[in-house]
Amino acid sequence: MDGKTNTNGDFKKSKLFIWGFNFDSSNLRPYLIIQMKKVITLLSAACIIAAASVVSAQEASEKEFASYAAGLSISPFGPALNLSYNIDAKNTISVGFGALPEGDVPEGFLPDLDVLGPYTATGTSSWMGVFWRHRPFEKLPIGFNVGLASGQIENNLTATIPMHAGEDEYASYSVTYTENPVMYFGLNFGSKPVKGFQAGFDLGVLSTGGAVIQYTGDMDEYDEHPDDRAAEMDDIKSNFAWSMLPNIQLSVSYGF
Repeated sequence: MDGKTNTNGDFKKSKLFIWGFNFDSSNLRPYLIIQMKKVITLLSAACIIAAASVVSAQEASEKEFASYAAGLSISPFGPALNLSYNIDAKNTISVGFGALPEGDVPEGFLPDLDVLGPYTATGTSSWMGVFWRHRPFEKLPIGFNVGLASGQIENNLTATIPMHAGEDEYASYSVTYTENPVMYFGLNFGSKPVKGFQAGFDLGVLSTGGAVIQYTGDMDEYDEHPDDRAAEMDDIKSNFAWSMLPNIQLSVSYGF
């Protein structure tokens, strides 16, 4: 191995970063809750407004019921291919396959880490899942989406300030989620099971068991300064990683 897994029980599991904020770490949890409420409120409003437009467009002309649909979606976990079977007008079974090639996480999405200091991050993911979408209202394409997903999501963090002045050694960590399967629950807007093009939104959350934080930098530094590395991992655990992963998904498909 090129890294060393933290063996302290407090660090065996952590949460996984998907959505980030800039916040004052001295008052982290209240501020994070407030910011999450603001973001979820704004995104919910945007999804409802957009879904209303989709519903109006879909109901403008009566269309035949479609038994199947195939399409694409985009979310924080990357683009995905979705295949659906509509059991009836109210129930749909879908299978999704998604992946996100490794890329840089925008700086604006990165929370502050007081112990590690300034840093850069990359992320990658691959997954598949099976979902049941239920629409309780016959004339309104609004319902809920539940299912199981399996895969892996990994973030790699690298400090931008050397561990020692005048040297070229930087602390780096991986934050990896591998526990499978995980549960998903969301609210779905649109995606009426009719022939032709369909559009929809999903606003939900992926419930995970947490992520493993692993030191991937110079091992001599780890052995010489274990307390510093432990403090950095605790910082990442508290301020970077989440166990509940928010999901905003836009999908376009074709029913037939």
